Amino acid sequence: MKNRLLLSTVTATAVILIACAPVPLAATTSAQDGTRITGGDIRLALNEDGNARLTGADISLSGRVGGQLDVTGADISLRDISIGSLDATGADVRLAGSVFGDAEITGADITIRGNIAGNLRVRGADLRLEGNVDGDVDGSFADARFNGQLGSLTANGADISLTDNTRVVGDVRLNAAELETDGELGGLLYANVRTAHIGGSVAGGVDIYADEGRRWRDHEDGLVEITGEVSGGTICARRVVISGSVTGPLSVRALEPVSFAGEGAAPQLEYTPRGDERCRR
Repeated sequence: MKNRLLLSTVTATAVILIACAPVPLAATTSAQDGTRITGGDIRLALNEDGNARLTGADISLSGRVGGQLDVTGADISLRDISIGSLDATGADVRLAGSVFGDAEITGADITIRGNIAGNLRVRGADLRLEGNVDGDVDGSFADARFNGQLGSLTANGADISLTDNTRVVGDVRLNAAELETDGELGGLLYANVRTAHIGGSVAGGVDIYADEGRRWRDHEDGLVEITGEVSGGTICARRVVISGSVTGPLSVRALEPVSFAGEGAAPQLEYTPRGDERCRR
């Protein structure tokens, strides 16, 4: 009986130890499929000519993937890495490296530092992009800050900021609560916003609808402020303030006449009282 008791105790202990052991990574490699890894926390330096697919919890990768990198996890960190193309989904996603093709990133907090040679599609809550995207950027998020060069930008968000180090070669098309740009925009700025602060330069002109809502509360609701250089365009707003320069024809519909501050100038301004009409396309 004593021996049976001892054997039962040893067996139970072994079961507990096996249950508590860390889950091993499962990895397969083939010339056709590339590398596939599934596990808990993954820390790897990759050197893959083909594709790689990784699924885990906290994932930290460096190195090189010549083909497509598909990565899904909670906390994803891609540092000192070069990738053919990227598809990443996680809560926190951080990319510091180069993508030679397209990239698609979905997450809550997203930070991108590096270069993407193709197009970027991003979906998240907070986005910080410091780097260059040669192709088109298509994004939906709450808050976004851009600092670098983009081919073009299409975005939906709450607060969108383009810093003075930002250059967009093509058009910018936005739906946002608040827009602030101090960058250099080479194409058209097309925006549906609640508030817009336009610094820097807009070479392709503006097409801005700034609707203050049925019951505006903040003094900036429905405000379009131009502090930079704009080539011209159309604006519908509650109020327009110009302290920069508008070099070409500018058509404004607003509740109030256009205000000028400092050295603000718009020599080809056409103002139309808006009346009860909302600023809707």
